[in-house]
Amino acid sequence: MQKIFFFIFISIAFTAQSQSFYYAAAKTGISLREAPNANAKVLEKIAYAEKVEPLADTMSSKAITTEGFNGFWWKVKYNNKEGYVVSNYLLSVPPPKAGTKNLKEYFAQLSTAIGNPLVIKKGNAALSEEGESKLTKQFYKNGMEWHESEAYESGSEVYMLPGFTIEQAFLLLRILNQYPDCIAEKDPFPTKKSTITSAIGEKTMDAEHEMFDGKPGIIKKVIITNTQGAYTELDIFLLDDQAVIYWTSGV
Repeated sequence: MQKIFFFIFISIAFTAQSQSFYYAAAKTGISLREAPNANAKVLEKIAYAEKVEPLADTMSSKAITTEGFNGFWWKVKYNNKEGYVVSNYLLSVPPPKAGTKNLKEYFAQLSTAIGNPLVIKKGNAALSEEGESKLTKQFYKNGMEWHESEAYESGSEVYMLPGFTIEQAFLLLRILNQYPDCIAEKDPFPTKKSTITSAIGEKTMDAEHEMFDGKPGIIKKVIITNTQGAYTELDIFLLDDQAVIYWTSGV
């Protein structure tokens, strides 16, 4: 079963080569190396948001894990030089521009909204503000969408990103720093349960795995909770071919 999964993973990676360009999504840039090795000579430093062109033999069979992210060494062309980069920090669409604060702003950079946001309000006069709620939805031409729910002492946000993986969605949130109490700028991608305890609360990062022959396989969901003040939960998972980011907070 694990061999079958590895074959599927390789096939997906090969399919990705049909993309004309990828974009560097590490704020400090990524290194173009002479060989698919972390100790190989650096030919060029590729700045954040710069484009690289995958070559016909892009896919190296050599896998690499960095900061919890799983990927491969890809052969690419940049600034008229050919070399290898770690695919973990590449996106198929431009990463957020400098100063972008959240996913709503980022979505607006990538695509055009379809009409105005849809707003659904519900209320119960007998319960006053405790019985009121508001749901807002916005759709985009590239298939992205966000939902925002507001209720008494609680709220939630959902973002859907077609074509993104769970790891890419995590990387995106790390770049944006939208939920710093859940994902800090230097947090590694969680592959197992870990807990950070402070004087004001506790932060837990966990990953649910698919099981193959009784052994953990690919990660199907990331769950991050924080109890500093209000209870906050951030989930990232796949729904068909799109990554879903779900954030909720309440007392």
